[in-house]
Amino acid sequence: MSGAVPLSPVQQKALNELVGAIKTKAAPLVELRSPPALARGYGVSLVLKAAASQLGAPLLSVATALEHESEGQASKALYAAAVASLTKHGMAFIDDLDLACAPRTVRRSRTLVGDIKGSGDIFNWEVASAPAMLLKALSDTAASAGGVITFSSVEDAHLAFIQAPLTVTLDEPSVKDYDAVLRTMSPAVQAETIYALHSQLSPAELKAAMARVLSKGELSTSSLLASIRDELVSVSAVAPEEVEPVDLADFPGLEGIKEELERNVLFPLEKPEQAKQFGLTPKRGVLLHGQPGTGKTTVGRWLANRLKGKFFLVREMMLQADIIKVFAAAQAAAPAVVFIDDADIVIGGWRPLDGHRGSDVFRFLLGRMDGLTSRGKRQRENGDVVVILTGQNVHWMADMLLRSGRIELWLKTKLPEPRQKREILRKYIKEDAGAMELLGNSGDLPDVRAAAQASDSFCCADLRRVVSDAKMLAAWDRVTDGKILEGAAYLEKAAEGVRRMQEEVHSNTRSLYG
Repeated sequence: MSGAVPLSPVQQKALNELVGAIKTKAAPLVELRSPPALARGYGVSLVLKAAASQLGAPLLSVATALEHESEGQASKALYAAAVASLTKHGMAFIDDLDLACAPRTVRRSRTLVGDIKGSGDIFNWEVASAPAMLLKALSDTAASAGGVITFSSVEDAHLAFIQAPLTVTLDEPSVKDYDAVLRTMSPAVQAETIYALHSQLSPAELKAAMARVLSKGELSTSSLLASIRDELVSVSAVAPEEVEPVDLADFPGLEGIKEELERNVLFPLEKPEQAKQFGLTPKRGVLLHGQPGTGKTTVGRWLANRLKGKFFLVREMMLQADIIKVFAAAQAAAPAVVFIDDADIVIGGWRPLDGHRGSDVFRFLLGRMDGLTSRGKRQRENGDVVVILTGQNVHWMADMLLRSGRIELWLKTKLPEPRQKREILRKYIKEDAGAMELLGNSGDLPDVRAAAQASDSFCCADLRRVVSDAKMLAAWDRVTDGKILEGAAYLEKAAEGVRRMQEEVHSNTRSLYG
């Protein structure tokens, strides 16, 4: 292996296990996987290459398939090359098998990343048959010949169609692995310091961070930390200027939630010296639940502006790799907040759809919230990361997520009361110059009592819609020379229109689903 890239301890351990499984012919099909719940870049291809080199066999990959891919012969090319290797060496190695044999049909699902096992059969909407066909054929051939096929894959959709292979899984990196990677460029960088703050970076991410520093100046522990933090924050933090500025004090019904968050979360985060003096810690798991349109996302906007760069958002269609980066960036910027809006959709899939195996996003979140809510050394030294989840109701959430130690503060957003509805309508009209012109009376606010009364069970979003629709009705009458009504009449008419549409939607839903 002269000239080969040196392996880290974790990679060397995986190589030893892999070579041992191949030499003993423990199974005709062996798969090498990345660390559980982590993305690519941890050395799967490197270990496969080292194993193939050590045992004297070629490493087949995407390049092998590309020689014939334009003719639609990728799978045949890989099969022929693997059988030839089996015949000559008694073994074959294939890297990124599913990508190599079905490059035009691999689809990224919401949880697809690296080798996130268990996600493909839940969230992968288009499954290519070629990888499973190839693996089944190779497995049968290897079993008949007494050989071994060793491979890696991007996704795991093929597992639904074949017998599960023997797996060798890379461990998560340790401080020794960090040291092995960092020493390739600078022995002066303190691996312990980097690992203490960012323990789940892949070797590829470490090397990229070092390259960024070297392109600008001298590599040191502090400059590398700054590079890692800047990269994580730049791709994950929500800039205040990107979010509509709001003040919860202006939203009737949200005053209580504002006070709870001020006292239980923001005070310990924003006053670290006083918190340290009195031994205070924030409620690091917060559940914000309530009906749609009752202000949960508004709370997120308020926090994003309040925390100024220490607010990190997990979006609905993020892949698990992106979510991992969000949490890593939040820890880098701690104290900080990770806000998971519509968590019932983001986490979705925890319920046992495939033999009591929940989604990897849910499992990752469980483990991460345990780590963040335990007062470990990193939290004591670098501050806390608060996880705030929003959802329509709590029925979708598993007890294991709701237990104390994970969720420590429950806050419920409610539909506004009659008095609050009147205040909200006035607020939306007052803040909208067009609404004041079209609905107001010589600069005065219109009477909103009738509209509020017609808005029974309306949420804040519905009330904003009432004002918007009332503006449209008033403007239409003006441009078409229709009968001009009082602003109060337009508001009441708009409220009745919104109610009719809601009733039609509910009626159709009942007809469809019983």
